[in-house]
Amino acid sequence: MFSILLPTFLLAGVGWALGRLGRVPARPLAQVAFWVLSPALIFESLRTADLTASGTVVLFALAHLGAMFALSLGVGRILFGSDRAGRAVASLVLTFGNCGNLGLPILLFAYGQGGVDVGIVFLTAHTVLLATLGVAVAAWDEQGGRRIWGTLLRVPWLYAVGAAFLVRGVGMPAFVARATGLLAGGAIPLFLILLGLELAQVRGVRVARPALALSLLRLVGGAALAWVLASAFRVQGLLRGSLIVEGSVPTAVNAFLLASQYNRRPDLAASVLFLSTVLSVATLPLTLFLLAPGG
Repeated sequence: MFSILLPTFLLAGVGWALGRLGRVPARPLAQVAFWVLSPALIFESLRTADLTASGTVVLFALAHLGAMFALSLGVGRILFGSDRAGRAVASLVLTFGNCGNLGLPILLFAYGQGGVDVGIVFLTAHTVLLATLGVAVAAWDEQGGRRIWGTLLRVPWLYAVGAAFLVRGVGMPAFVARATGLLAGGAIPLFLILLGLELAQVRGVRVARPALALSLLRLVGGAALAWVLASAFRVQGLLRGSLIVEGSVPTAVNAFLLASQYNRRPDLAASVLFLSTVLSVATLPLTLFLLAPGG
């Protein structure tokens, strides 16, 4: 377990140190990750992956995200009452997990490229909902439906998915495949460093009851739901382990970014992002232990 998780958190720690001590800004790397490396990773993985179980992965991801969103609606009303910004943050931080920056590296170390292939399909479904439901939750008071769809059309991940399925049918020149392969290979290390940089920029973390409650619900509730869905979908082996890991990750950095972008209690979102990531140092090893043979 330590050989799987320690490299992941070490690279994130390098990013945190760069952000705090070296004052390296996250935004330039975030732009490179958003526009170049993450689309390349999605494209290359979908282009080369064995997608025989992709339907199951997508259905699992939609079921997990949908159930967590439904849970967030009730939890948001209990914790925040008429505070619409607080309820919006509850939906963002409970629904969307860090299945890219953190989930993919763990899958790589735990299950190899096969686990990453499962994670990419999960991430693709997650991204579509983040770019639609997530943006709608964060921006609904400020933007109409037309502008939200305009935001969706500017997300490069969706075009990477379409291009991957296109070249699977018609083929692609070898020199282009080498270039996309190089870009995809650099994506996961950059994601981890970027996660550390983003966490280093989080200020005003408050260990308040709502933030701690949301962090625990994201980790424990998300993991429990993943185990239940894995049994319901009757998945086994690498597929089962990969899906449970992706359902057990802490809050997504993008949930905090959306809350910050649309001024929806960014202090609360930052607290949940920080606390859930720190607490996952304990919960993720437990998940991997339970998934191990004999665990």
